[in-house]
This record gives sequence, C-alpha cells and structure tokens, in this order.
Amino acid sequence: MEQVETAFNPAKYGEFSPDPVMEITLPSLADPALAPAGGCTLSALVQYAPYRLKAGWETGKPAFLRIVLETLERHAPGIGTSVVAASLMTPVDIEAEYNLPGGHWHHGELQADQLLVNRPTGAASGYTTPIEGLYLASAGAHPGGGISGLPGWNAARHILSGERA
Repeated sequence: MEQVETAFNPAKYGEFSPDPVMEITLPSLADPALAPAGGCTLSALVQYAPYRLKAGWETGKPAFLRIVLETLERHAPGIGTSVVAASLMTPVDIEAEYNLPGGHWHHGELQADQLLVNRPTGAASGYTTPIEGLYLASAGAHPGGGISGLPGWNAARHILSGERA
C-alpha cells in the first residue's frame, strides 16, 4: 500500500513516479499470433502518469519509458535483453487515439463523485442514455473499468429486463 501511495504522489505535482505501479499482462500467452514464434508480447498498464506533465510529454516520454523498462528489469532480471520493441502511450496519446478525455482508460476517475448513479453522469446512469436504444456498456458505466466485463454484463441484464430507466 505504501508503494502505491508513493507512486501516486508525483502525479499530483505534474510528474511521473521514479518507481511506478504497473499491471502486467502477457496477451500473447492466450493468442500466440500476437508475437513472432518464440517471442512474447508484454503489456504494462502504468499507473498515475499525469495528463499534464510539468516537463512536457515530448521530453518526458523517453525518460518515462526508460523508467518503466528499468522497473521491469528490476523485477524480472534479464527481460531488457529480450525486448525488441517498446511503445509508450501517455495520457495525451490515449486521449488522441481513443477519444478518452484526459487519457483516462477508466473513462473517468473511480471515486465517489463518479461512481454508481453518477457514472458517467446522472443523465446517463443506469446504462440507458437519452438516445432511444443506446446503452452504455463500457468502462464509463458502473462499476467502471478494471472489473472485466461487468459494465457490459450489467447493461445486458438491464436491457433484457425491459426497464427504461
């Protein structure tokens, strides 16, 4: 818990952590077509990168990628010699590529004012929207991202129930 708090603190001041928290997945284990024969694809969700980096992402991005790779190396010694390519998407990149305001992969913060009937807004909570036949079933809907599939499951249950609100 202390490491998570310590990793979050720099983001409050427009900086990235020198020891970031990461969620690591190896998607090519489930789908070998994602990597060349004998290789593996690693995806790291690096927590608490600020949207507005004090130093600017143009100069900060290479430094942050270096820190991410050094952190991986510290926890998996030797991994650095097997990396043939690396790509880092900053919150600004995520916003531009996926149209997620603020580059937040949860489509908003997972905090009290953006949960339950407030997710994503009161006008579009409960999976329905003001547009007939349009429902929310992504990380922007309750309970948010990180709980794989639950917003979609809940939206489907709501649709099948026949309720409108």
